[in-house]
Amino acid sequence: MNYRDAFNQTLEKFKISAKSLSLKSGVQERQISQFRNGKDLMAETLFALVAALPTEAQVYYFSCIGGESVLETVDLRSLIRSMSVARKSEVLSLIAASLVESRENIDKSGFIAAV
Repeated sequence: MNYRDAFNQTLEKFKISAKSLSLKSGVQERQISQFRNGKDLMAETLFALVAALPTEAQVYYFSCIGGESVLETVDLRSLIRSMSVARKSEVLSLIAASLVESRENIDKSGFIAAV
């Protein structure tokens, strides 16, 4: 999937408005709209938009572009070290929520069942 389609799909999936993304990224709402409708952006503008997305939306965006193999090549230790405390907190919350959802897959011996 190309970067524009992945961006549009990410905003739709996570119900992110151009207005809210504009406020978080500093990119004008008009530029976001033009990009979504076919006009190219400077690379640093696209990076600012992606950086302003919630972590889960960023992961989804990059997986749309490069498939899951992109996620497998990430050095998690370096990634975590580079995060702000707020971002680390967000990641921990996502992990906790995922573990809670996985509880139904835990068998009687306490091991997580293969999904």
